[in-house]
Amino acid sequence: MRSLFSIIPRYMNRNFLINFGLLVGLLLFIVFIFDLIELLRRGGKHDVEFSIVMKMALLKLPEVGQIILPFAILFSAMFTFWRLNRTSELYVMRSIGLSAMQFILPLIVAALCLGAIATTVINPVSSVLLGKFEKLENRYLKKTNSLIILSKSGLWLRQNMENEGYALVNAGRLYSKDWRVENIIILEFDQENNFIRRIESSKGHLETGFWNLEAVKIFTQTPHPKNIEYLQIPTELTPQDILDTFSTVENLSFWKIPEFIKTLQATGFSTERLQVHYQSLIARPFFFAAMILLAAAVSLRPTRQGGTVKMVLIGIGIGFFLFFADSVLKAFGISQKIPIFLAAWTPAIVSILLGGSVLLQQEDG
Repeated sequence: MRSLFSIIPRYMNRNFLINFGLLVGLLLFIVFIFDLIELLRRGGKHDVEFSIVMKMALLKLPEVGQIILPFAILFSAMFTFWRLNRTSELYVMRSIGLSAMQFILPLIVAALCLGAIATTVINPVSSVLLGKFEKLENRYLKKTNSLIILSKSGLWLRQNMENEGYALVNAGRLYSKDWRVENIIILEFDQENNFIRRIESSKGHLETGFWNLEAVKIFTQTPHPKNIEYLQIPTELTPQDILDTFSTVENLSFWKIPEFIKTLQATGFSTERLQVHYQSLIARPFFFAAMILLAAAVSLRPTRQGGTVKMVLIGIGIGFFLFFADSVLKAFGISQKIPIFLAAWTPAIVSILLGGSVLLQQEDG
């Protein structure tokens, strides 16, 4: 009997992981085909080679895979329970004294492990590959040479100048509420990378189409700087460009997020979006485990009682509802309407409570 209780968890996990792997592979293949078609359409306008487009589609795939993982766990667990229920294997397990939680527990442990792997391994790998995808996208599809980097020394960016040269701009602090900047340094170069001048300003604003600087010092080849009260430097960079750059949290590795949050805070940027994303990654293993409980709640109903199809459809509806609810809660957390912890953890906590309560009710019944 002891060996039987050790065989059943392995048997349950093997069935679940096989179904999970097949479903993930199928969903990734479908996503890859649609992404490839879209990239081919965009690449056709710029005469991009097919090999480049194929590479871009593959680089983007892990990032999309992270989105479909909760659905894959939910649907594969539902299919596993439904199949074992249909063949009366679950009935046999109950007849030897196993409760629902005892044969569900191996799948919960597997889901927790999958969530931990998704957060600590897949997410960092995905962030690296997504960064490479964005570089290829900028090079072949967007045709842009703009570069924005955030470091401990502030915001660094490269912009083209009217004289066909370029400038390196460093802003020590930038406040995204009114786009006020402090401690600005601009280094201007010509097309041959020859230094032209250095511009320093203690404060200014990023307006649409130009940098509006105050208390300006201009250093050239002369020994003394030239002082100017106001100066406007044309730029193609807009506030929305900066927001778009730092609103993309998917290209940040889980392990690098805490340090990047500190850097954002030091340079004056809002960190709510990144904090919500970080907490969501920590909560991911528990959210995956909650998918197992929900799958069991809607799939363990004995087939002789009927209504199995209805319960499965309810489970699918709950899965999609949780996906949209997760997006809404994150938006509330980013806008500071609810605490960040609640925005990230509520879907997992509610799912665990809902699935667990339904299972307990079924066991009592």
